[in-house]
Amino acid sequence: MKKIELPSEELAEELQKYLQEKRFAGATYEKGAKTIEFPGNMSLLQWSSLKGMVEKWARGRSLEVEESLRILPPVADMAEAPVEKVDLKELEAREAEVKKKLVSLTPDEAEERYNYLESKPISELTDAEFEERLALAQRKPGKAKS
Repeated sequence: MKKIELPSEELAEELQKYLQEKRFAGATYEKGAKTIEFPGNMSLLQWSSLKGMVEKWARGRSLEVEESLRILPPVADMAEAPVEKVDLKELEAREAEVKKKLVSLTPDEAEERYNYLESKPISELTDAEFEERLALAQRKPGKAKS
């Protein structure tokens, strides 16, 4: 979790309103508190943008901004998370399935399928679609393989 601490409740409330006006959602503010909290899973870009807005707001009120780091012990859930094992036979079976599917495609169908899979973000592809996209990329004639 990321926090912004302010010297007073009034300033915390004022900053919260400012961030809401700028349409920066996701902040948690408790009335009577001097902190505004943000989810820990914010991207670096979102956090940088937020920091920039807060620094600009603070300069307009002749306030000084101080950045700090806090070191915490590891989260128990992360330490006990099981390591996923890869089943070699299952992997080979998926690869064979992908190859069999690709053999049946015409060059036009293969290019159309590749373009479709390429248009989706990698994070949204299933494992099978990702493997299919790789196989199609390797199969594309006359184009650089990536």
